[in-house]
Amino acid sequence: MSGPRQAAGATAGSVLAELTEHAGGPLERVRAKLSPVLHPWLRRFVELSPYVVVASSDGNGRCDASPRGGVPGFVRVLDERTLFLPEESGNRLLQTLRNLEQSPGVGLLFLVPGVRETARVNGRAEPLARSDPRWESLPLGVEERERLAWGSLVHVEEAYYHCGRASRFADLWDTGRINRNQTDPPLSKRPAVTAGGENHVRHGRPVHGVFGGQPVPETGAVRPAG
Repeated sequence: MSGPRQAAGATAGSVLAELTEHAGGPLERVRAKLSPVLHPWLRRFVELSPYVVVASSDGNGRCDASPRGGVPGFVRVLDERTLFLPEESGNRLLQTLRNLEQSPGVGLLFLVPGVRETARVNGRAEPLARSDPRWESLPLGVEERERLAWGSLVHVEEAYYHCGRASRFADLWDTGRINRNQTDPPLSKRPAVTAGGENHVRHGRPVHGVFGGQPVPETGAVRPAG
């Protein structure tokens, strides 16, 4: 089924203007939740969160959203304007770090399992290597300080809670669905990969590309391993 086509000449600005004219701006109570600092509720949410999605972009606006996880509070609250985001070795693609080399802006989305609300933090990320003199002053355990390769100081510019409508609409924390997906996974853990690192999934065109305003269909097939 084809998706909606964008009208010729339409831009984000024109859509924004149309929506603002039709629905008006945000309510004052919505504006009031935007904070330049981490107030106590936000601090506590970050301290309880074991999972955060980090959004960044390069100098040309190409974006990346990458998950991070750890024990609750693995992202440290240094003060009301600063977070420390530790970085494990990962897959070594270093997309976030490559983006930060060109553009320091980041958006963080924190989740706490079972809690419908989320916490959002926007700001600037300052990468730190273990060789940085400030590394030793970070509130890290001895083993963690030695294990981590790098991390980022996130200087908060905007922080706020996000209501739980999206997770409620999605039934994100529905325990029955979670149990069914764990007992009978709806898809394989990941695409098969050869020893050389090539996916067995082949596509005639980029699956997530757009051609002529329409989504590009997946045309490849999964080859058996071997």
